[in-house]
Amino acid sequence: MALNSSPLRPITAAERATYEQDGVVCLRQVLSPDWIDLVLPVAKRLVVDKEDFGLLPTIPGRYMSRLIPEFRKLIFESAMAEACARVIGSQHVRFFFDEIFAKSPTSAEKTIWHTDRMGWPTAGTMVPSLWLPLTPISTENSLECIAGSHTQDVKYWLFSPNARKMIKPADRMPHPDGEAWRKDPNVKFLKWTMEPGDMLVVHPWTLHYSSGNVSPDWRIAISVRMFGDDIRWAPRPDCVNLAGVSFDEMIEGEPPGGPCFPLLWSEGGQRDGDADFPRGFSTSWKRKRRDHINDSKLFTMLQEGKAAE
Repeated sequence: MALNSSPLRPITAAERATYEQDGVVCLRQVLSPDWIDLVLPVAKRLVVDKEDFGLLPTIPGRYMSRLIPEFRKLIFESAMAEACARVIGSQHVRFFFDEIFAKSPTSAEKTIWHTDRMGWPTAGTMVPSLWLPLTPISTENSLECIAGSHTQDVKYWLFSPNARKMIKPADRMPHPDGEAWRKDPNVKFLKWTMEPGDMLVVHPWTLHYSSGNVSPDWRIAISVRMFGDDIRWAPRPDCVNLAGVSFDEMIEGEPPGGPCFPLLWSEGGQRDGDADFPRGFSTSWKRKRRDHINDSKLFTMLQEGKAAE
């Protein structure tokens, strides 16, 4: 089976309705096994072997597509963008950024209940996270979501590095303890068994969480964020930083564009190639500085899944 550039089968009306109702949908077999065969070996080199690919030492699990050809090919040539657009009902999608999350065998580390909404310097709702497992997922180590939580217009205070340096504004709510709702019959928790090639599409307002990894094997997944039709820049100081793009360049009310946010798919067939997409970063650092950081707790946080933002 070849590297497919369109979903292996059509995205259904039922799947679109599930996303609208629950704020998340599991799309089965979007990508061919060849995509997993291409990306998984290099993902293991990154998170298991800690190979130095030249990624940012402060965020060693983000922006892989800038320097790693296999990730770059996945972003620009796979079916992820079209599947995303079909689910969220967007006429086009642009790339935002990519990230990798991995949990080591029998890890007990958890990622807290949170939403992604206030981490992004944008207004609008069409900025989903596409969660693509590269290893088999059981319900015991699945990403978990609360169905319908995306309908609650709550500006939760995110735990981004910028936010941790600030005093929480009065209009921001702390993230809830989802575990306290386990016995509430009105709260529906969603988990999945997934195979490589399946993909979750998660609404940015959906509360989600990740438990430990009970498996004796690594759990590795890629998260790709994309922009749809309604997204406009709305930068705030508590948002996450984006490599090579300052808040000054995010003009309030303007849609994202430019070489860092290429058009990956459109209803009319237009799309950008990767010729202008960055192949590195605007800063440099000494090798010993990278080694120091990669040996620090930060890289451990990446592997255990704590560094989600």
